[in-house]
Amino acid sequence: MGYAKVLVGVLLFITLATTSTAQPPPNFTCSATTKSTCHSLVDYVSPNTTVLSTIQSLFQIMRFHDLLGANGFPTSTSPNETLQAQQRIKIPFNCRCENGTGVSDRAPVYTEIAKVNGITDPNNITIGQELWIPLPCSCDEVEGVKVVHYGHVVESGSSVDKIAMEYGTTPAILLKLNGITNASELQANQVLDVPQRFLPFTSRHSLCLVY
Repeated sequence: MGYAKVLVGVLLFITLATTSTAQPPPNFTCSATTKSTCHSLVDYVSPNTTVLSTIQSLFQIMRFHDLLGANGFPTSTSPNETLQAQQRIKIPFNCRCENGTGVSDRAPVYTEIAKVNGITDPNNITIGQELWIPLPCSCDEVEGVKVVHYGHVVESGSSVDKIAMEYGTTPAILLKLNGITNASELQANQVLDVPQRFLPFTSRHSLCLVY
């Protein structure tokens, strides 16, 4: 049942991040062509204790070392490394532009089971149906610089200034990129587009981010 619980967790995360009235939905614009794809990151907070290999499988990350690189873990880290409940981890995925916004490139895809996911009207789906869960992202340059767009889930008590300082950007860029007119509008659990300067893959196994 561990995998089922994690599956429920990720579906709840995506639902809250994109549809909840408690905080604004992600606003990741992407003006690049529809054929453009790029690397992106998004936060995931596991609702229960799990291991890295489960996260890799859940988000269908092809190379385990990409997951390690995105989170600054040593390359010797075991797939059985434990993640505690509520521990934040960055998920690497491919992004593509579509209709002025960015979405994950047809992954992850889940095989839907109504009972496991608490679907109130199972008549709207079929058992075994595959659902694509779009993750927010972008491929646009920021201030003329190529970046990795990171979907950062805002922690309670954080601020635009703190996030800008932590991730090496400016409050002005964060506000403009996310369509926020006043820094006081920032809310806990909001998914914020945070640009991360990056270097290309240093090898085919690792994503090298520069903070």
